[in-house]
Amino acid sequence: MTKQSVSASVDNTVYIRRCEDYDPAVISRLIGEGMAALDYVPAGNVFVKPNVVFASKDPKFGIGAYTHNAVIEAALGTLGDAHGVRRVDMGENTGIGVPTRFNYKQAGYYDTVRRVRKKAKAAVDIFCIDEEPRDSVFIGGVVHDNLRVSRKMARADSKVYLPKLKCHNITNMTGAVKLNVGICSDDERAIKHDFMLIEKIVDLLTAGYPDFIVMDAIDIGVANEAIPDMRKLGLLIMGKNPMAVDLVGAHLLGYHRDDVPYLKRAVERGYAPGRLEDVTLAGDICTIEELDKQASRILPYDDEYTKWQDIQKEFDRLETPLRFFWGHSRNEDKSQCKYGCIMGLKMFLSFFERHAGADAFRTATPAVLVIGNVAETIDAKGNEVFLIGSCAKADVINAKKVHHIDQCFTTTSELNLVIGNRLGMTTPFLKAPYLVPFVYNLLIAATRKLISMRYFQDIGHFLAHGLVRRV
Repeated sequence: MTKQSVSASVDNTVYIRRCEDYDPAVISRLIGEGMAALDYVPAGNVFVKPNVVFASKDPKFGIGAYTHNAVIEAALGTLGDAHGVRRVDMGENTGIGVPTRFNYKQAGYYDTVRRVRKKAKAAVDIFCIDEEPRDSVFIGGVVHDNLRVSRKMARADSKVYLPKLKCHNITNMTGAVKLNVGICSDDERAIKHDFMLIEKIVDLLTAGYPDFIVMDAIDIGVANEAIPDMRKLGLLIMGKNPMAVDLVGAHLLGYHRDDVPYLKRAVERGYAPGRLEDVTLAGDICTIEELDKQASRILPYDDEYTKWQDIQKEFDRLETPLRFFWGHSRNEDKSQCKYGCIMGLKMFLSFFERHAGADAFRTATPAVLVIGNVAETIDAKGNEVFLIGSCAKADVINAKKVHHIDQCFTTTSELNLVIGNRLGMTTPFLKAPYLVPFVYNLLIAATRKLISMRYFQDIGHFLAHGLVRRV
């Protein structure tokens, strides 16, 4: 039994249950109790959105970057057995440049869905957003007027989100609201993934406002969101309002609302609740004081907690001969872009450390990494220079060679392709155990796009919109 029942108004209620282990049976029971407590009754076709940024079978990278399989199994099973539900479709688009089906396989999601499918009363399926036809949804936002989202999502009767509570290297946290970045295919995901990213995330709430949320906060991720270090929090967090759920998640991670830029901007644009005090806590944790006590389990907020959120700080720690320069991206106010290429570079470098170790940075090939427009003259001292991003610019002297990655924004995948092993450290993504299945799944994804007519739909969209505008 829970300590407090939920009031009649559940819009701003967050239902929190203690859950120490990833036991699908226990989690299924708790989800069922949460659905009843919050008056969520799924029916018809249900779209389920997990969080799968990155997944790898290599134990070095862990399993913390995606919603745990036990939560997936419990949620899909509970929804699939709910009265009135015809089918459940789980879809995601993972990191840019990586076929979603590849990360699904690395995470073991296909096996999980097969297990659920055998038992569920309703049809249960898994699909890749980057391979399926899309419908256009009106947004009327700051960045997006319209957004093309998966047809299965656009036409669903109900949406259920399964975020993983984690720290994030540019937005401090990621939860239910930011989960919407994954409803975009790569073409629209890349639009304004720069200094306008926060506005973009808030825009996406129009198309991606879930009806029910189950946040995996049993083991939470700190530091980098793609390869986080794990700490035990022991909670399952449920709600119907993504703002309310994320305000609770932010507090548990030690952040105020204004420390999470997308939450701050969403409140400024009219989304509520705007304060944790406006959230009704129910279930096993009913007060902010109890929330604080639970949050103390993931202390301390040490260097590990914020690892790779500051590149220069990490370079100093690692005593590396690599040098980093970060200039401005906006000419009018000389401000830095905090949400574009810098994210890709942080993730790229953190993968190196996890794979090759700290010593690899100390013995790295000296090189210069540049983001933005750097005012000072950079003496490359005979080393290679990498200008990262379309706005990257610097007066460079004595360079062995200057490489300009002219992309806005530059992703981790693009950095792997251009820089690769040039820093004297081996990247795992160019080795056969990763590269061969990656290419294989890329070919399968391309074939699937042909079969689903996705390629032809995209060509038609370009002819009807992009080409006409250009003419």
